[in-house]
Amino acid sequence: MSRLLCLLILTLIAALPARAEEITLRHGLGETTFDPAKVQRIVSVGYHEQDFLYGLGLAPVGVHEWFGDRPYATWSWAEGARAALNATPEVQNGMEIDVEWVWSMEPDLIIATFAPLDPQTYAQLSQIAPVIGQPEGYPRWGAPWDVELRLIAQATAREAEADAMIARIQAQINAAAKAYPQFKGHSGTAASFTDGQIIGYPVRDGGNRLLGALGLQSPAEFDTLSGDRGNFMVSPERLDMFDLDVVLWQVDAPSRAVIETLPSWQATRMAREGRAIWTDEEMIGAMSFQSPLSISWALDRLILQLDAALDGDPATGTDLPQ
Repeated sequence: MSRLLCLLILTLIAALPARAEEITLRHGLGETTFDPAKVQRIVSVGYHEQDFLYGLGLAPVGVHEWFGDRPYATWSWAEGARAALNATPEVQNGMEIDVEWVWSMEPDLIIATFAPLDPQTYAQLSQIAPVIGQPEGYPRWGAPWDVELRLIAQATAREAEADAMIARIQAQINAAAKAYPQFKGHSGTAASFTDGQIIGYPVRDGGNRLLGALGLQSPAEFDTLSGDRGNFMVSPERLDMFDLDVVLWQVDAPSRAVIETLPSWQATRMAREGRAIWTDEEMIGAMSFQSPLSISWALDRLILQLDAALDGDPATGTDLPQ
């Protein structure tokens, strides 16, 4: 074969379009096969996935508002990352996924790792673009933040960025636990209050997982009470269930007032020994989101509040300066 012919063949081969490097990802709703290199437009239909995408250096074109009514559905801990990417996503309001809105966004990939996603909605969204549901092996709302991050990173070819972020945040958590060994072995949980009912969360809840990483143990019975749901509700008469070494109350000022006027309140250790932490709005958001960005933002504040609550001295305030 002549040199000229060889050069011609090589030139033709080089001119051929590159083969698609498709991957198949398993998740809680099935398997999704697609080529990450072709993803240009990402829509997040879950409640906190925008934080994960910003942390990975990705700008979604559409996001889903959970609560807080922040511009672009982005809270303070993620605002810098959003602004650095010049991300100005469209925002879908309402708690359920608006399939028509998703379709109008013309996505190449739909991220739904922390979303109100059922099989029917998953099937509908899959007709629009590849969909990534919650991590396999975990209930809805139940996957650890690092597992969720790794799945999103696999879907977007950002594994190296995810590894670095996980290592950095885990080091931050480990350093906090080492600096406050007195946390270990104490009982503690996150709680909220709505419609006249106390809301408790299972051990697998993101906020309780973070408390657990710092050494605090949430009651195992809370898992049984939650079942496959993300929480459980009890009447105020069962305030005793939450009378632990520390309780992180994720409530607004009116709800706090209701709790503190309950007939059983003054009899609790929370009241007598100052073991209740009353979070502000930003902390409520951060502990609810439990994203890499919100955990990193909240941790320094959280350990100070925990330290004040666990000393059993009601004179030690758990409220941080605003």
